[in-house]
This record gives sequence, C-alpha cells and structure tokens, in this order.
Amino acid sequence: MTKAELDRLLSTPHLGDLRGEMARLRGPLSLPEAQQVTEHAKTLAGELKPLPIAIVHTYTSDLLDPWLALAGALQGLDVQPYHAPYGLALQEATPDSALVRHRPAITLLMLRREDLHPDLSRPITGLAGDAQAALRDAVLANLREWVGLFRIQPVGHLIVTVLPSLAAPTLGHYDPHAEASEAAWWAGAKAAIGGWMREAVPASLFLDQDELLQQIGRNAFFDRRYWYSARFPYAPDAARELARRIAAVGAVLSTPRAKVLVLDADNTLWGGVVGEDGFDGIAIGPDYPGNAYLDFQRRILDFQQRGLILAMCSKNNPEDVDQVLKDHPHQLLRDEHFAARRVNWTAKPDNLISLAEELNLGLDSFIFVDDSDHECAAVRLRLPQVEVIQVPKRQVDIPTCLDHVARLEVLSLTREDLAKTELYAQERRRREFSESVAANGNGTDYLTRLQMAMTIRLAPATHVPRLAQLTQKTNQFNLTTRRYDEQQMQSFMASGDWIVADFSLADTFGDSGIVGLAMFRIEGGASAELDTFLMSCRVIGRQAEAAFMHGLLRHLAERGVREVVADYLPTRKNDLVKNFLPEQGYAQGSDGRWRRDLVAAPPKAAADFPIAIDLQQADPP
Repeated sequence: MTKAELDRLLSTPHLGDLRGEMARLRGPLSLPEAQQVTEHAKTLAGELKPLPIAIVHTYTSDLLDPWLALAGALQGLDVQPYHAPYGLALQEATPDSALVRHRPAITLLMLRREDLHPDLSRPITGLAGDAQAALRDAVLANLREWVGLFRIQPVGHLIVTVLPSLAAPTLGHYDPHAEASEAAWWAGAKAAIGGWMREAVPASLFLDQDELLQQIGRNAFFDRRYWYSARFPYAPDAARELARRIAAVGAVLSTPRAKVLVLDADNTLWGGVVGEDGFDGIAIGPDYPGNAYLDFQRRILDFQQRGLILAMCSKNNPEDVDQVLKDHPHQLLRDEHFAARRVNWTAKPDNLISLAEELNLGLDSFIFVDDSDHECAAVRLRLPQVEVIQVPKRQVDIPTCLDHVARLEVLSLTREDLAKTELYAQERRRREFSESVAANGNGTDYLTRLQMAMTIRLAPATHVPRLAQLTQKTNQFNLTTRRYDEQQMQSFMASGDWIVADFSLADTFGDSGIVGLAMFRIEGGASAELDTFLMSCRVIGRQAEAAFMHGLLRHLAERGVREVVADYLPTRKNDLVKNFLPEQGYAQGSDGRWRRDLVAAPPKAAADFPIAIDLQQADPP
C-alpha cells in the first residue's frame, strides 16, 4: 500500500465510508498498517460493543487476532477472542469449561479436512462411488457428534469452517470430467453439511472457506511459510477477509437487522440524470458504463432474495422514472420490485421518514444508497440511525459496493423473508381497499369484508427460525422485547413448563405468513406468566392481536389456568403497546404487574371477532 492510500484511509471521516474504502482496497494490507486503520476505526466508532468469540482450532488461530480486531472495529465491535487449547478440544463443550465461562456470542470451529475423517488426508479419487458415499456419511456423522456437543452448551452462534486444501485437485485439469471428481465430492459433502445444520442445528452457520479461496485465489490465500513453520495458513488478504466475514456475523447478531434498502435512481440505478439526459440517454445496458449499473441492479435482486424490502427515494419527475421502470429494455428493477417509492423534489430525509411511516418500520432498519455527497451528508445529519452507503465514483466499483455491508447478511432465511415484497404489496392493496370502502360510507364493514382467517399453532417446532427472528427484530408491537435465539426457542418448546404459540393471518388479498408469537410459562398449573407477546406491525388495525390473545386465554382456561400474570416493559420503541394489557382486561397490581382472572372474567369468544380462528395443536413429531 502506498502512503497516499494509507493517508486516505486514515482521513476517512465516516465509519461506513471507511468500510467501503477497505472493501475496495487494492493490494495487501500489512499488519502495522492494519493496526493503524484499527485505531482510526475505533475513533470513528466511539464506544465499541463487546463481541466475545470462542475459537476451537486444529491449526494456529491466535495470529488471526489483529485481523479480527480490525474487522470488529470497522463494525463498531470490540472482538474479545478466547482460543481453546490446540486441537479438537471437545472438553471445551462442557458446562464448566473456560470456553463456556467466556460466554461467547460466537463459537468458531476451525477444522482441517483431515479432521473430518482420516481418509481425507489421502486422495479420494481412487475410491469407488459407494466408498465415496460412505465416506461422506462418516464425515457427517463425525460433525454431528462434535457440533452436537457444543450446541447443547450456551456457546452463542456456532460457526463451522473447513480449511481448503493447499493443493489443486488430485486429477488437475481433468477433475471436472472424472467420475470420482474431488470437487464434485466436496460440493456434495458441503451441501449435506449445510442442509443438516439448517434443519437440525439452531443458531449455526457453515462458513464456506472454499468460496473465500475462490474470491482471493489459492496463491494469495495461503502463506506457506507460516503454514509450514507455525501452522497458520492465511496470507494477509485471506486473514483480513476471513475476519471480515466472522465480524459480519457478529454485526448481524448485535445490531438491528437491516430490513429496507432505499435506492436513489440517477447515477445509482443507472448512469446519468433521466430528466436531463432523457430516456434514451441514461446508461443502462450491455455496454460500458451501463453494464456496471446493470450488474448492480442484478445484485440488488440478490439482496431482495435475502428478504430485504426495496424502496426508491429519488429527486426526479415521477413520469420520467415511471417510464424507465416500465419501458426501458435493459432495466432489471421494475415497479413491482419496490414496496414503496418516493419520487419527488422533497428533501430526502423527509422522504425517508415518510417511507418508514408507510412501511411501519423503524428508520434504524433502513440502508440508504445514493451517489450525492450532499444527499448522503443530509441524511447522516438528520437521521443518524439510517446507515448511509455512498455509491463509489468509479462505475466499475458500483456492482460490489454493498457486498461489504454486514447488515445485509442473513443467518437464516424463512418463507416470510422470501415473500417480503409481495407481503408489502398485499398491504398496499388492503390500504387502497380500506380507503375505497370508507369513501363509500361502509368503513365499519371493512374488516368483515376482508374475510380474515387466523391459524394459531401451539409448539410449532418447524417454525423455530421464524419465531427466533421475530423476537430479534420486532420492536414496536412487543410487550417485553425479550430476545431469543433458535436454540433457546427450541428448548422452550421442548419444556413442559412453557406454551409457545404463533399465528398467521390470511384474507382476500393473501396470506401474511407467521406474524405473531406468544410465550407463557406455566406456574403450578393454575397460574401462567406471559413472557413474550409480539406481532408484526404489518397486521395492526385488524383486531388480530386481540383475537390471538383471547384465543390463547381460552386455551389456558381449558387447561385449568385461573390467572395470567404479564408485564409491559417500556422501551424507546414499544409505546404502541402501552395500553394493550388493560384493553384486554388485565388489571395492574401494586407491584406494577398486570393480572387477568380467567374465572371472574372469562376470555372473549371467537365469535366476538371478525376473524375465523383455528387453533391447532403441536406439530407432529
């Protein structure tokens, strides 16, 4: 790195811009340079959030620490590593181990291929098809045992990595043709590992270092001098990128998840200004520089597949933008891809506030992308809770300018995530229908005409990822805002002392998916404590919250519960529910807690709500 490049990094005034500059850095960063950038990032971040990490390793891991410190500081995190004794230290998967006492938010298993099975230290191309299949099964069985031991302990989010091979495939260029292809075997093994972890291991991630190797290249990934002398495999580029990915997981776990990607139009989604250059004059298409913007739009669609809601905020004539979205032959992003749009001449901070109100989401879940120095500065100044990403000046850097944004990563993916844009489109149609009904003087008939159907499920084990996600991201309609991960949610469902229930809501416009969660702790049979009651703001205003509450109160009464105790724990964001408990018949005692007597005041009947309610028992095993 030249002195000018280092000086530019050390003079970058915003942490988000520094992350972007680091992502676009050309050439390796030396350790002393990394330490200087780390100190600058800490200054920009202010107070760092602690991120304790535990590392179980079968090769040297402590040399990764300065890179973890850099990656953490860039995310506003103070990475606090604990390195287990060298080797596959299964004794660390015990309640009184030093690892568990470290209380990690992340536990990282750094394994080599041969750790998975001794036969992987030799070429596998000589194995027949059935022998290769048996080897894959044996690898998966070993991982099940090891991961299972750690998963039953409170070790945070569990990340499994496998170090790539220092050597190219055994059969070299012929490997893709070979019946016993090494690359094909590993692809199948990784798919099996990932699938098993997704289905059976809550709060876990398989971090594929082969993808990292592909990005960096084998010669730039490995430092053979350190590998053979100190059993540390990573060259600086690889160490920095691996640390960035680990810190990104920490950022997803410790900061509000991004939900909305708000995009400017001119010089962001296409080159040029459509109001000045005209429909035919903007750059979007197969030739430079339009191909860079085309690739950026393609990348935006990738983020939508991760569950991000897309919105547009552009100072423009609406007709000009509409024409591009509708008629331009090379435009990938169309009107249906955006859940909401603000195309006008209003100040962008005001438009962002308006978008947040329409989508019923907090501004701290917004990521704003714009090319203008002025607009980015205005949003940073007025709305510091919004993460601002400025589009790079060089068009060739635009397609990847969001790849370094940690909050765009996902650790799980639910059906609701994949359908997010359609769910918000349904809500827009409901709003238009409500306005139409009200205009015709039939406002009181609106809810009945929606023909709503609620499905309440008890102990829905197959919904664990979605329910954990709801506790992590629901802030407004949430009585207690207690956060639980997948492992905790699974343990609540397995306990006889808890009732966990969710609900989904369908109507004439579609199915909103799983949008509510309630968790009761049963105390002595006759009493229950409401630990968690939350609902997505998408379904507010349809009496769903009351129907859900009274449906569960009826179920508790049938089980012999006579009293329910609940709390409202106020936060900066949940003022919306401060009156919910008294509205549902709870009375506040001298101790500040809310109680509802199910004998003296029975729950409302299902017929009292404009919703057909179906309560289903636990998922079959």
